[in-house]
Amino acid sequence: MITRAFDRSAMSWSYEMHLQPMLSATDIEGLPFGSVFGSVPAHTASKRHAHQDGEMFIVLAGRAVVVLGDEERELGPGSVCYLSPFGFHEIRNDHDEPFDIVSVYWEHIPSAVAVLDKAPPRDRLADRTLVFCPPPTPNGGLHLGHLAGPYVRADLLVRALRSTGRDARYVTGTDDHQSYVAAAARLNGTTPEAVATAEGDGIVATLRAAGVGVDRLTRPAGDPGHADRIRALLDRVAASPAVREEERETAYCPSCDLSLHQAFARGACAHCAAASDGEICEACGRPNEARELTGVQCRICGTAAVTRPERALWLDLNAYADELREYLRVTATAPDLRILVERLLDEGLPPYRLARTTGWGVDLGEGRALDAWADLALTFLDAAKTEAEEGGPARIALFLGYDNSFYYAVLLPVLAFAAGLGEHLPAAFVTNQFLHLGDEKFSTSRGHAVWADDALDASGADAVRLALLRDAPEGRVTRITEERAGRLTEDPLYLAAHAWLDGFAELGGPGDGVVPGTGAWTDAHREFYRYLNLVTRQLDGLVLPEAFSARGYVELLESFVKRCAEFRATERVARQVPSLAEEARTSLALEYLAAKVFAALAWPVTPGLAERVWAWLGLPGEPVREADWSFLPSGTRCAAPAPASGRS
Repeated sequence: MITRAFDRSAMSWSYEMHLQPMLSATDIEGLPFGSVFGSVPAHTASKRHAHQDGEMFIVLAGRAVVVLGDEERELGPGSVCYLSPFGFHEIRNDHDEPFDIVSVYWEHIPSAVAVLDKAPPRDRLADRTLVFCPPPTPNGGLHLGHLAGPYVRADLLVRALRSTGRDARYVTGTDDHQSYVAAAARLNGTTPEAVATAEGDGIVATLRAAGVGVDRLTRPAGDPGHADRIRALLDRVAASPAVREEERETAYCPSCDLSLHQAFARGACAHCAAASDGEICEACGRPNEARELTGVQCRICGTAAVTRPERALWLDLNAYADELREYLRVTATAPDLRILVERLLDEGLPPYRLARTTGWGVDLGEGRALDAWADLALTFLDAAKTEAEEGGPARIALFLGYDNSFYYAVLLPVLAFAAGLGEHLPAAFVTNQFLHLGDEKFSTSRGHAVWADDALDASGADAVRLALLRDAPEGRVTRITEERAGRLTEDPLYLAAHAWLDGFAELGGPGDGVVPGTGAWTDAHREFYRYLNLVTRQLDGLVLPEAFSARGYVELLESFVKRCAEFRATERVARQVPSLAEEARTSLALEYLAAKVFAALAWPVTPGLAERVWAWLGLPGEPVREADWSFLPSGTRCAAPAPASGRS
């Protein structure tokens, strides 16, 4: 006889609950399941997770809510529940006593696969999604490093969502009130307003030229109502007991009579020793105060900083640490962002200064303006709130560079909690690292850059987008050489797609350029049609914000074009055999269907080419991706020129 007893002292911590091994195949040969005792402490929740196993909970003691996907059930002693494979689940114990269970789990792969088949990725897409990108700072033009981060990748997601029939809106703008705008104005002998307007206009034009379609564009310097709306939100934040006015020592340049913060301060990060501006280190993503930098000096004149006391509003971020942990627990986050934020939470969040001694930004009186990053966060909340009021609730996905993680994954949520606007926070964060030019970061000041406008003029939007999506810095630093940047139209997918599409002019067959109806099918035809539907589902999976991968999307799209080219090569000979005329009709109909599929799947990557193919096929509007592909109507005429002609 083998026995096991529930023993709290023998439990270990896993899945954010206490677990103790019970019985498994290790104990009993051939046992087809594993089992553990589990206990969720009072007033806590277990980790939200999923696995391929089926699982059964048997409640021993206590009461708690068991969550499976969108279902919630409160269970008590003697209750039993079954959790299906790949179902995200958690246990929420809001009571004063622990919730004790036995968990029995088993692997049955046919059941797991059946669950996946019944829940295609498209079913998980929200009906309405707001895709936010951090507004670029209008202190200069955009280079390829800028575009490669969030901007083109976010446009890929918006187009992909729209092609499935979802409502998706792209929200960004220009970060007019950044200290970098004021610093650029000082260095160039002009005004911040002039810099924000001129450079902002250029940024908007560059995004448009790159095919990035923005649905809501926030430009604070040119918006007469911006300051009043943001001050109203700040009043809500200031009402929080976590905000108070304090006098603290601040870095200061006596030569320029300038309070040093953000762009005005330059030194070395006290955490990683990398060169850093004030308030954030791009290298390690940690926040700082400018006075904490090693060797801090004024960026305008190079004078070593001194300190002086300044009064300002300060926000105690730690007061919302528990809410922040809970928010991030249920929010899709990239691993690099989660590591940074959990480390900051474990170390204790620093207080954050909400007002700066400066004349640029939302005026707060007495020579002070709202901190630029607080302004940006409140602008985000203002836009999200307005979108909800105008278009209804939506799921928010936020694309951002890793260097901005603190501001968007810590400061933004805390300000939202303080203002009572937590419902407008992102449900998913999609981060990126940096694209380097050769072995070094793009640098505007050193002229180490390939300017986006130059690349777009030379190669067209499709080629630029494709290159940047192929080398997207997702979870890693990626590199592009100056040589490759000058030969973007030589991308293998770009060349293969054009060659395959141009080949339609040589297909021949009955009624050249006319799509036939299907005839007799072969096994090869059946499997190619199956493939068209399967690859669509695979690409659908890559545009879930939680699983988003621009690099993966491009690689899979490239393999799709190769598969279509192979299908043509193997079918070409069979189409010349008179006795296979009925099979030839099916073969040609499948080729034209593949062109339709390509247009819909490629639209998020190369919109110009995709739209030309869609129009060439006689299809109306923007490309649409079907869950199960329907053939083009028999008799559709696809006239010259070839669908790949032209450049975008």
